[in-house]
Amino acid sequence: MLSVTSLLAQERIKIYDAQVGQRILVYADNPDLFPYTIRLQIDQTGLDTNKPMPEFVVLPGNEKRFVIATFYIKRNIPWKVNYKFQYMEGDANAVHNDDYVYQLPFKEGRYMMSQGYNGPSTHQGVNALDFTMPEGEIIVAARNGKVVMVKEDSDRGCPSDDCLTDGNFVRILHDDGTIAEYHHLQLNGAIVKLGDIVEQGQEIGKCGDTGYATGPHLHFTVFKTDGIRQITIKTKFKYQHNKIGFLKPGMMYSAF
Repeated sequence: MLSVTSLLAQERIKIYDAQVGQRILVYADNPDLFPYTIRLQIDQTGLDTNKPMPEFVVLPGNEKRFVIATFYIKRNIPWKVNYKFQYMEGDANAVHNDDYVYQLPFKEGRYMMSQGYNGPSTHQGVNALDFTMPEGEIIVAARNGKVVMVKEDSDRGCPSDDCLTDGNFVRILHDDGTIAEYHHLQLNGAIVKLGDIVEQGQEIGKCGDTGYATGPHLHFTVFKTDGIRQITIKTKFKYQHNKIGFLKPGMMYSAF
């Protein structure tokens, strides 16, 4: 018996079991390029395991038949297993490199950071940055990585929850396991595609106002997960030729 509780709007991963000899193997398939963290709740009788169940399992991207649990059937004893799973995008084992210096995520121009980390409106409790910039402005990668998710099919935006899932974005997986999201891109505003390896400063998209937005801007965040919620991370930027630090809301920042 399998019961899956997903925190995602659409279930993406597949979890299933199979008997192989005297073992019960629990598998997971992940069609996406980014990892998921799975938390397991197991209730079983007539089965043994040779090690305690972990608090969570990280399912790598683009994996099939990844073994997330193994049980051994006891002889001459009826057995059954019931399990529930909760899963979330991201890697709970990721450790952000706090020494990494990010690049300002725009190619040229001078723009205000309208809302910063744990901002007063839509950023409460979230480490994210909003840069107010014109429609169509070129967005660049703030850090090297691999493009693992692209959405660019929406032309809808509004300042309410009605448009919450309509935002276009590009997600980039970093080498430390964290993921950056560049949100509110315009319709067909992605310059990169799934699987692309991008360098810091490379063009990746065009600014827009899709999703929950009051106007054109870039929403930038870096995150991991613990399997239950998204954990957003503060990031340092080089914002002048000789200055590195955390960006501040209300300040103007210029590409250089």
